[in-house]
Amino acid sequence: MISEIVEYFRDRLNRIRLYRPPPERGVWPFIKRRFNPPIRRFDFEERMGLFLNRYCNLECFSCGALGMKPPPDETTLEEVEAYLTNIEGYNPGITFMLTGGEPTAVDHDKLRKICELVHERGYTTALLTNGFKLIPVKWIDYIMLDKHGINDADIAKWEDHLKNEKRDIYEYREKRWHMDIPYAMKDNITEGARCGSWMTSLTLWKDVVYPCCNLMCVAWWNGDIDQDLAGSLRDAGWSAFNPDLVDTIMNWRETLPGEAYKLCSTKCWRESSRTRWVKIT
Repeated sequence: MISEIVEYFRDRLNRIRLYRPPPERGVWPFIKRRFNPPIRRFDFEERMGLFLNRYCNLECFSCGALGMKPPPDETTLEEVEAYLTNIEGYNPGITFMLTGGEPTAVDHDKLRKICELVHERGYTTALLTNGFKLIPVKWIDYIMLDKHGINDADIAKWEDHLKNEKRDIYEYREKRWHMDIPYAMKDNITEGARCGSWMTSLTLWKDVVYPCCNLMCVAWWNGDIDQDLAGSLRDAGWSAFNPDLVDTIMNWRETLPGEAYKLCSTKCWRESSRTRWVKIT
């Protein structure tokens, strides 16, 4: 019994390490955090996602976005615009996190237009990047540098880039731990829709709106699950092109298809007490 409790809290700590980077150590960083906190801060747990593409310049074995070598797909401008239009009123002022794949690998003119669409509707933008390519940071409100341990040179370029642009609103998300998704997909029983990510990070991939990015990433690992779940969500109104999308989301207990609940309760890698966390750095 005691060992199970210890293991539970160890697993929770590992998840926190994955999603929340450790603070800078030392006396001076401590003083700055207490007496000079940042005016704005991006909360990774409180965002809605825009998955722009499904390709990257890295091939991390545990990346749920890349999965089993998916095709180099992209979300279209029309899908993004429809989503932003039909989601308006659900969560005013939320930050949309642009991610992928690697979002900076998208054509930069298209990326700029997406940022403009987000800003036109009164939302802010956050970019989760591995530093693959530099972009004009005036498009982005928050920068998150995703450190993998194999992209230090790219991260260093971004640091210099931000300093030259006199931008200091950025954070690290050091991936000290990765979930072992193939292991986590072996029908682990979880608490289903009770986790903290459910409905806090609505995610657009193509025209399908997923209730959380964990559900979407696990689906990406299996083409059959991906197609079945995407079709069920579309049929239930979870689509960027649904003019009643806000009502569909607000009444999620009635509108979410059973396939979503099933996948959530059996294969979610984040909330499963039996999920293996693999240290890679």
